[in-house]
Amino acid sequence: MLGFLYLLMRLYKLIILAVIFNLTFSNAQTNENAEGTKIDLKNVDVKTKALPTLLLFGKQYTFRERDNFIRSLLGSQFYFKDLLISFELEEFYTNKLYQFEHTGKVSIYIKLKKLPVSNIYNTFSYSHINANLHIQKLINSIQSITIDSIQEGIVERKNLLREKTEFNNEISNIEISLNKYQEAYNDIILDKRLSDRKFKQLKGLEKVSTLQKNYRSLKKKISRINRDIDNIALLVISIY
Repeated sequence: MLGFLYLLMRLYKLIILAVIFNLTFSNAQTNENAEGTKIDLKNVDVKTKALPTLLLFGKQYTFRERDNFIRSLLGSQFYFKDLLISFELEEFYTNKLYQFEHTGKVSIYIKLKKLPVSNIYNTFSYSHINANLHIQKLINSIQSITIDSIQEGIVERKNLLREKTEFNNEISNIEISLNKYQEAYNDIILDKRLSDRKFKQLKGLEKVSTLQKNYRSLKKKISRINRDIDNIALLVISIY
């Protein structure tokens, strides 16, 4: 009887040892698997650089060449009428391509301040020393860019074009009148080289002289309007 109990105790010990060994082995395997799939966030760059965007007339686009555009814009003579802007955008959600083009001077605002003609970014100005470094520093700090129309400029341009049309109509009427006088006095050469006295002797010359004076005045006004139109910025580019 005692021998049977002794054997039974040994069996229990063996079973307990086997269970302990199995638990220890399983735990070791689990730890090995855990080490194999562990992500060390210290060694992983969790920041993903998003593609640059542009807000054009209130609509958001992906602008892959944004940085190059800023370099070209700030290095250009953006205050001249013959400035040409052309670049490709992608619609933010559909990825549909959109070609943007603009000809004419623009206004630039950086951090809500209007950029003057002479500035630290423009290589054409006297203060262009280290212009590229200033541009790169600005690019690194850009949060957003917007391009929008200048409503005041659009209204002003529209008014000037209407005024120009009215002056052109007056010029056309004067030209018709002058042509009539020329037909009536086709044998008379109206030339400034003639003496004032000779001019006064010509019948109807006073009327012709007035018409010519008005003609020249209107031409000057139209030239001035054209200059004003060229100097109007219809586009504002804001860099934040």
